[in-house]
Amino acid sequence: MSNKPGKGSGFLFGWAFTMIMAGALLVGALVAYGFISTGYEEQLERRLKSYAATSAIGISPGALDLVESSSDDLAVLYRGRLKALQENSGVRRAAILRRDGTLVVDTEGHEPGSRDYGFAADANELEQSFKTGPVATITYEDDEGRLYRNGFAPVRDADGVVSDYAVAVELEADYTDNLNAVAWTMALTVLSVFVVTAGSAFGLSRAWRGLHNDLARQTRLAEQAQFSAGMAHQIKNPLAALRGYVELLARGLNDPMQKQIADKLVSEIGALDRIVRDFLQFSRGAHGSVEKLSLEAVLRPVVEAARSAGGDKVEVPTPDVPPVELEVDSTALREALSNVAVNAAEAMREDGGRLTLSVALNGRLLAIEIQDTGPGIGEDVRGKLFEPFVTGKADGTGLGLPIARRLLRDLGGDLEMVRSDSSGTMFRATFVREAE
Repeated sequence: MSNKPGKGSGFLFGWAFTMIMAGALLVGALVAYGFISTGYEEQLERRLKSYAATSAIGISPGALDLVESSSDDLAVLYRGRLKALQENSGVRRAAILRRDGTLVVDTEGHEPGSRDYGFAADANELEQSFKTGPVATITYEDDEGRLYRNGFAPVRDADGVVSDYAVAVELEADYTDNLNAVAWTMALTVLSVFVVTAGSAFGLSRAWRGLHNDLARQTRLAEQAQFSAGMAHQIKNPLAALRGYVELLARGLNDPMQKQIADKLVSEIGALDRIVRDFLQFSRGAHGSVEKLSLEAVLRPVVEAARSAGGDKVEVPTPDVPPVELEVDSTALREALSNVAVNAAEAMREDGGRLTLSVALNGRLLAIEIQDTGPGIGEDVRGKLFEPFVTGKADGTGLGLPIARRLLRDLGGDLEMVRSDSSGTMFRATFVREAE
């Protein structure tokens, strides 16, 4: 069973990553919302207790015993104080209650002895305030859907003794709008992160599939190279023996037709031997035999090989080479550049043309551009140009450019086709000019 990752693994991994991120963010948002909501509740509770306790200061229990009507001077006085609290603090209502929950005075002008059920319903909290001090109730919802809470604080006499009266205040939970805004902000944040993460996961999935395809391609090429190397080794020795036998037989032939056939056999055996050498070169890559030499010494045999392959019709001027010293596998470098240059020269052999080499330096990286004025490379071949066994020539093996790219990559560089059209083709070969 293959251990290579499947194409669907990237999608599953990306989706799992997205869900984990979204889930973690959602949990974090809910926890943060809970903390914020609790903070608002505690703040409202402190305000309620503070308003009720502050209002209770300065109220005389003895004076409250004398209030009989909402129009009494004392009732008007305390109602004024409660309304001042209402205006300054923003409470919705305020009242002074007896311990049994009946009104003494409130901001709405109700008569003493009546019951305000908005406050009287909290009899337990009211009673608790006489025992422990200021108390706040739970949150309620009124008929209009607004939230509010009540607070109670006992009225003490001049000696600090708790009387049978308490101040009650009602305060709207005005933070609900803020909480709604926080909730919407968090929801949009979670959604945005989900979308961004999903997009990133999709990109990761595509990259994963690309890596998988590259891995499969590299594996296929490695298997092809291994197979080619094995086959080449198996074929090389019998070919050499076959060539020797044919040449030996040809010496004893007098018939011109038979000698022509023998010569043809030797030529075909040579072609097979060239294919075998290409297979071996592709499978081996660079040899790693580093030596020091000049760039001019590397390019001289490349130019000569291109002139020989192009014939009289192809012009290959001597390139302008800067005085650069190299420390590379010179055999591999010459083989790579020669493969590209010879291919270009052979493409122009019949109609003629010009092949030029130019050099550019970029730090430790050296680039050589090989440009011809030939007919260009067919569109059906361009996309697979560097794949083994792909060729546009009738007698080509399709290994020249793949070998050149592999050798240059072994040297820390690369080979790429810059352009190809009816005016010619340009390749750019790059390599590191100094060994690590």
